[in-house]
Amino acid sequence: MRPAFLARWALAAALVVAAGCSSNKGKLESTTWASTATTVNGEEIAAGAQRLQFGKDGHLFYTVAGKLYKGNYTLGMGPAVIFTLEEDLEGRKIHPHKIVIQGDQLTLTNADGKEVVFEKVN
Repeated sequence: MRPAFLARWALAAALVVAAGCSSNKGKLESTTWASTATTVNGEEIAAGAQRLQFGKDGHLFYTVAGKLYKGNYTLGMGPAVIFTLEEDLEGRKIHPHKIVIQGDQLTLTNADGKEVVFEKVN
């Protein structure tokens, strides 16, 4: 019984440490971001074509090409942020991202290495 207790305790401790190591904690909650004009894979994307809204409670609203996706976000280690959407986007609901915030600019990098730059909406 003791080894099982120690294993559960170690897992709980690791989760607490991992949750505390996000470089985005306190930067995403209750914020809204609009994409800047860019080109991805040769396709021009107009400013504001993508929008991110992060709720204080972990809820997420993500607009892509005029379609609203609802879901949740989870902060991971360092710049890692996981989007878990209610419906498929690009064939899946779970989307790992790297998010780096510098001032009023957010750079979102998906698992394929595609980057989209967003500006904070006041």
